[in-house]
Amino acid sequence: MLAGDATTDLDATLAGLFPSEVSVAAVIIAQNHEAPHPDEAAVVARAIPTRQAEFAAGRAAARRAMCALGHPDAPISAAQNRAPIWPRGISGSIAHAAGIAIAALRRGAPLGIDIEPDQTLDPDLWPVICQPDELAALPFQDRGHYVRIVFSAKEAAYKAQFPKTGAIIGFDALSVRLTTAGFVARFRRPVGSFAAGHEIHGRLARQQGLILTGVAL
Repeated sequence: MLAGDATTDLDATLAGLFPSEVSVAAVIIAQNHEAPHPDEAAVVARAIPTRQAEFAAGRAAARRAMCALGHPDAPISAAQNRAPIWPRGISGSIAHAAGIAIAALRRGAPLGIDIEPDQTLDPDLWPVICQPDELAALPFQDRGHYVRIVFSAKEAAYKAQFPKTGAIIGFDALSVRLTTAGFVARFRRPVGSFAAGHEIHGRLARQQGLILTGVAL
């Protein structure tokens, strides 16, 4: 978990995942004292305290990013599928893990963001996340960490495609190839307006025990 003003460095890293028109923010969940808007609080009214804290910090991060865009403060409720309902003209994405909540917003096309602890994944999960060809392409040394990166990349790509397609897809719908600049997520089959073979390019960073991934369509 980050401490103190370490989110300043994290904000800079997050900004590097996206084009310049994207606004980002990070909030340490345990240090967030911003109460959610009443319309937002209703979404998690029956949730356990941990989930309520994650939700509140995620919305706090989103509002900081919204403010940086020059947009008036506004509640960010959630649809029945739990996807955030953004103000008109705003696209955004929220993620939380390892005690950190992050958000990315812009005026324009959809975004996807994800954060994961930079830890190895159990081998039993590898075939759930990666198809055989994806797994074979990853380095053998420290493969569990690379599978975690692929997981994060697929999460970011999923979040970016969802506003355009409304499609709930599994890990097998995308193949991810890691590159020096980040990653390329390729649709294995048609999904909404995305044809089979369509590629989404994303960026990634590993910092302070975290994996951070971002996609801007």
